[in-house]
Amino acid sequence: MDPVVLREMRARFVRMAGEYAERLGERREHIILKRDHSLRVHALAAKIVARESIAPPAPYLAAALVHDIGRFSQFERFGTYRDDQSVDHGEEGADFLREGDFLSAFEPQVRDCIILAVRLHNKREVPLDMDPLSRALCNVVRDADKLDIVPVVLAKLSAPAPQDPVVTLGLMDEPEAWTELVAEAVADGESPAYGELRYINDFKLLLASWGPKLVHGASRRIFSGRGYLDSLFDLLPKTERFSGLKSCLAGHLER
Repeated sequence: MDPVVLREMRARFVRMAGEYAERLGERREHIILKRDHSLRVHALAAKIVARESIAPPAPYLAAALVHDIGRFSQFERFGTYRDDQSVDHGEEGADFLREGDFLSAFEPQVRDCIILAVRLHNKREVPLDMDPLSRALCNVVRDADKLDIVPVVLAKLSAPAPQDPVVTLGLMDEPEAWTELVAEAVADGESPAYGELRYINDFKLLLASWGPKLVHGASRRIFSGRGYLDSLFDLLPKTERFSGLKSCLAGHLER
């Protein structure tokens, strides 16, 4: 695909986000947050694809760009990014893409694979029987998405201002509290479900659990090299429980 086509797609995406931001006025901050997140995921996908020698790159870069396109209408309608309190943003985005012409530059089969990757990118698990291209697209998008969500949340959690309930999912901010079932899931090598989270510390544990579960070695190296595990555990209670969890995750991250 001509690089110009991808540039035009990025420009169209930015214009679309701008239209939502203009309509939302004082609530525009969270539209801009998702616009910038999507552009960074797009860039991270380019790094993963290049380092893993995946070709051709265009479908992966397009899928990464539009993976959260359903977030705009979700936030406009419901004022939240919690899927369990509004709509599934993967489904919302996939429906939007299927009904429109945003991906018209791609052949129908590739377009369908991109849309499926958008639909599934936020699911806890993906089906085992996916076609190879859809699975490959989904893996890159899910890796790149997680790699950008972690620093976005870290920046908000580290700021001196009150916690942003949209970013922290409205979870309870009790510095010494966590849900033991969440900690047990992480210790078992699982990523807890969002519905199991009660405290902001649970959210930190969820983010930490993502590192070892990243599919691509390039993705895990980015997670490790940027020190995300250390940064997350620096914000958790200094207990033997969390020290053990950190050591366990660090070991799996280096596989």
